[in-house]
Amino acid sequence: MNSFLPVKLKLLIAGLIAVFSLQAAFGQAAQPWSQNTSPLPAPTGFVNDYAGVIDAATKQQLEAKLKDLRDTTNPPVEIAVVVVDTTGERDIFDYSLAVARGWGIGSKEDDNPSALLLVAIKDRKYFTQISKDLEDELPDGLVGSLQRQYLVPEFRKGNYGKGISDTIDAYIATIRKTNLPAASRETPGAGSTSTRSAGSGLFCCALIIVIVLIMILSRTKRGRSRDDDDRWGGGGFGGGGSSALPWIIGSIIASGGSGSSSSSSDWGSSSSDWGGSSGGWGGFGGGGDFGGGGAGGDW
Repeated sequence: MNSFLPVKLKLLIAGLIAVFSLQAAFGQAAQPWSQNTSPLPAPTGFVNDYAGVIDAATKQQLEAKLKDLRDTTNPPVEIAVVVVDTTGERDIFDYSLAVARGWGIGSKEDDNPSALLLVAIKDRKYFTQISKDLEDELPDGLVGSLQRQYLVPEFRKGNYGKGISDTIDAYIATIRKTNLPAASRETPGAGSTSTRSAGSGLFCCALIIVIVLIMILSRTKRGRSRDDDDRWGGGGFGGGGSSALPWIIGSIIASGGSGSSSSSSDWGSSSSDWGGSSGGWGGFGGGGDFGGGGAGGDW
């Protein structure tokens, strides 16, 4: 009886493994495909290369370009790049749409332009999903043309990194023709005008205060005794007060002008610091407003 115990234990263990395997397979099959749920893990940046075909330098450059595009467009434009070995039995259109929506590429605002370029290396297929709010800048026909011009030739040579980078550059150049940087959308000189207006208001207040003080001090002098002359350093604001007034006002104007310039400079520095501190990826905006626009093909 004891001699058969190890064999029974082995059979029991094998049976348990088989049961757990069947449960796992059944659980995966029970989960229906959803075009709103990404089949890929959470993104780690603008560029997610699961096939390992983009070299480190090219990936870093792409990350910098796509971050700059998001940070300097208004509304912000988010573009993601994904490279996989295969989409399996799933059509690349459905697969890329699920990734774009599931990752929430684009902002949550009403106007949320965004795109996703997905490439399946072993399938030799690609597709660019274009959100509803970017279809005017990147219509389907133009997207397909740009991919055939920049992506396909390099892919046929095996230059996947260059093909992707050149295509993204073409997308960005096209977007920038119609979506100006956020800073450029402000009325020229608006910032400096606002600063000058604020400086002028402060200057006027200071000038009024100084004039009032001059009037008070002049009256005070006329009412004081001769023995008080030494307190004013010989003349002060007495008879010479009216002659000194233009000099005082001139000094205030000069100092007011420089003060306004200094304030403007400080504001610009603060703005620069704010822009510099906004580094890092920070995740996608959570939009995912894709309606099926875009284009794709094979090579």
